Amino acid sequence: MEPFRNVFITPKQFEEIQSKYDGVCEYLNGEILFSSRTSQRHNRVVRRILSKLDEYFDGSKCEPFSEQIEVIFKNENEQYNLLPDIFVMCEDAKTLGESFISSPEIIFEVVSEKYSDNDYFIKARIYQKFSVLEYNIVEPSGSITQYKLVNGSYGTPTVFSSKDIYVSTVYEDLRIELEKIFR
Repeated sequence: MEPFRNVFITPKQFEEIQSKYDGVCEYLNGEILFSSRTSQRHNRVVRRILSKLDEYFDGSKCEPFSEQIEVIFKNENEQYNLLPDIFVMCEDAKTLGESFISSPEIIFEVVSEKYSDNDYFIKARIYQKFSVLEYNIVEPSGSITQYKLVNGSYGTPTVFSSKDIYVSTVYEDLRIELEKIFR
């Protein structure tokens, strides 16, 4: 039996694979992270949070987007093409075609049980490295774990339950009644 070998995929090869894959795939600096389509419950939670953010940012210089839009995190040594479930970009955000190439202000990732390590470990590390100010991990069963970037690191998180009111660390008047999200 031949030993397992890591295969490095270029961004161009990733684009070709991505165009043919019927699911979600993201680029992790030479590796591909595959995941399945989301559930109805996942979709409801995303839609409800996105709706609240859309209402909050209406008429402002910032706007929420969903996983249909790619965010490319890149420096001289690394590149990550990710599809955050929900993220907020402001008018000074840089783009490359339809993709964003600057870090979002806020990201919400709704966890799917099978791929929770992606959100809790892999993406948290990337978002911290590329200075996402607030990263929220949403458990569809009824909680949000919020990480705030302080001095380049995510410290001890704040956990909101379905009975709480979520308060953004970036926009202090952004509040969401979580009972309306997780009902």
